This record gives sequence, C-alpha cells and structure tokens, in this order.
Amino acid sequence: MKRVDNYPEAEDKGKGISPWFKVGLMGTYHKGILAGLQSGTLTLDKRREKWRYTNHKAGEKGDIKVILIGYIPYENIEAVDWEGDEYGGHPHIYCYFDAKRKEPYEKLAFCEQKFLHEFPFYTEVADYNNVHKISKKNKIEYFA
Repeated sequence: MKRVDNYPEAEDKGKGISPWFKVGLMGTYHKGILAGLQSGTLTLDKRREKWRYTNHKAGEKGDIKVILIGYIPYENIEAVDWEGDEYGGHPHIYCYFDAKRKEPYEKLAFCEQKFLHEFPFYTEVADYNNVHKISKKNKIEYFA
C-alpha cells in the first residue's frame, strides 16, 4: 500500500516481488483468497518420496500438473477496485506486503486443480518451501 501512488510506474530495483503484478484469482479459502501465480509440473523424488521441480533439461515430463498458489489472508487486503483502470479492466486487489519475505502471502503451496461437477477447486499437493528445498538438493532451480 505504501507504493500505491507510484502506479503504474513502479521501480522494481528492490528485493522481493514487484509491487504491480497480475495473478489469477483461483478462489477463496477460510481466511482469504487463492492467487494463482504460476503453473507447471512436479516430479516425485523416488528416493525421498517427496515432490520436486521437474527437470525438463533432463527430459522429464513431470508426474503431476500443479499451480503455485499464494494464500492471501483477508487482513492483508486493503481494498478492491472492481472496475480496474485504463491499464487493465479487471479488478485490482491492493494488499499489504508485510507478511513473510515482504509478500502478501500467508503461505505458498503447489495445488492440483480438481472438479466437483463442472466447478474447479484446488487441493494442496506440497508446500512451496519443501519442494524448493528438495529441488535445490537435486540441483534443479527452476519451476515450470
């Protein structure tokens, strides 16, 4: 919120995520909203029996398609502009970036999309930090 007056000319020179970025609104959970950040695949590390990033350079295809979801609690949302503006006609959600690592998320998790009749919902497959840690041990640095 402290950078709201700089929109859309944001300076992305600092650490952390950009103050202006687009995400997919995937749904809600009991404490807030689910923001879809990136999609890709994960591979099951057979030795550790834990999920890691898929090593596309080694020709892996991935075992499961997932979406990286940021859980944003309602208390980290200051306001919603439902109309958008001349830069994007979609709703703008203004968040406080004072959670972990100066981000608006309570947590990050890889989720699988499922359907109940025709309605999508998301189930957590693995915690982002755990997947990142296992992937780093395997020298795989990139999620795609």
